Amino acid sequence: MTTDSTNEQVESFVENGHKILTSLATAYNHPENYSVLSSSLELKQRLTNPKNLPQEGCDSSEIIEEAIKTIFSGYCNVSHPQYYGYISPKPLSISVLGDFLAEGLNQTPGAWRAGPAATVIETETLLWLSEFIGYKQNMGKIPNGIFTSGGSMANASALKLARDTILGREVQDKGLVDTRFKPTVYVSQEGHFSIWKALDFLGLGRNCLRRIQVGEDARIDLNKLEEQIQKDRQKGYKPICLVGTGGTSATGAVDPLDSLAQLASYYQMWFHVDAAAGGVFANIPETRQHFQGMNLADSVTLDPCKWLFVPFGIGCLLTKNGSELLKSFQASSHYWEDLSEPDLFQMGMSGTRQWRSLGLWMAFKHLGYNGYSKLLKNLLSVTFHLAEVVKQHSGLELLQEPTLPVCCFRIGNSGRLLPLDKLNHLVQSLVVEKGEHYFTILDWQDRTFFRVSLNNFQTEKHHLDSLIEAISEQLNHLENHQSN
Repeated sequence: MTTDSTNEQVESFVENGHKILTSLATAYNHPENYSVLSSSLELKQRLTNPKNLPQEGCDSSEIIEEAIKTIFSGYCNVSHPQYYGYISPKPLSISVLGDFLAEGLNQTPGAWRAGPAATVIETETLLWLSEFIGYKQNMGKIPNGIFTSGGSMANASALKLARDTILGREVQDKGLVDTRFKPTVYVSQEGHFSIWKALDFLGLGRNCLRRIQVGEDARIDLNKLEEQIQKDRQKGYKPICLVGTGGTSATGAVDPLDSLAQLASYYQMWFHVDAAAGGVFANIPETRQHFQGMNLADSVTLDPCKWLFVPFGIGCLLTKNGSELLKSFQASSHYWEDLSEPDLFQMGMSGTRQWRSLGLWMAFKHLGYNGYSKLLKNLLSVTFHLAEVVKQHSGLELLQEPTLPVCCFRIGNSGRLLPLDKLNHLVQSLVVEKGEHYFTILDWQDRTFFRVSLNNFQTEKHHLDSLIEAISEQLNHLENHQSN
């Protein structure tokens, strides 16, 4: 390769990188330029009729332009302050740059010799995350946790840790085929689907899961839980894990974690808290009371790619004892020279993996505890504002007082020509169709509610007022149409 061709490649890389950054900056700083959710007919057709594999290459600048054009033809605009869908946040720009730097240099925290700085920064970020949520740990030679691809893998890792610890380490070699145990795991009906997927994945089977009823507040019913545990023990089952939910996906409810911790201890179960969604609020003054008992958990799942505003692809499992995590996942091969280095691949399912913690590390450095707390408090403030507006509106009905930045409500006036559930569905679809607001539907105890999740740290009260106005206008339009 000549010097000239090398220089040309560098110039092309910088030029194309500038195009990408410019496109990102526009989407980030001027989100109103795009609909909240868009999907072209051509894009939908490509789903079932994809383009053929190119036989010849083309210029990189053309590829960049086509990629940008394609993406924005089917774009979920999470940067828009009126995106209220699933917990898909607008990422902090500093975290995006961190991910870009980490992936551009292709460093991995999986092994010391593949990324010494990556390993150190990842370990440091794990500690900061624990401190941020108030989950106290004793630092040892290895971190008391691991970053994963997301909350689902973190939950699966926690359940494996529970299985190995409670049933005994021999299960790692012998498996469950000839075991005398009939393990059971407990979670509320509002627990995340990743729990039963993980039980299937681990060979424990979905039938070992006991999904416990919740009360009107969407929190686990403690009496029903203990009744089920005692019933299982009488039948010869072995309760191994109790999962508390630190923020449900549906309504943001938080289980009574302190009571669950006591039950888990009494019945000698592993206590895991799935706080993928809400755990980052555990040490904020406004919400701290809801998370009492989380510090007693044997393990905690977090999803920084939710309300810590970093890009998708990073979950986290924290535990009190990193050495037990190491025992559950340690493995090697004849080609791997053991140099007694801090190789973090020994603490999780992944081997070589992306270094996704640099963006979070940079965000912590940029904001600190106080800066992050301010963003989270603002989200809570605008959520509580929405709840108050709903309660004061004669035609709307609030499901429950919000705990986290999720507010669920519905059109509650029964004097309509359409059944209420159909009316709520219709109004939601018509408002979303206009492209200025996006919110979802929640089926709660056979009733249809609007689910509004506040994901964007730049969403303000007037954006929520606009949503209520859009719902009211659409409702009035339907009423006028029906009366004519």
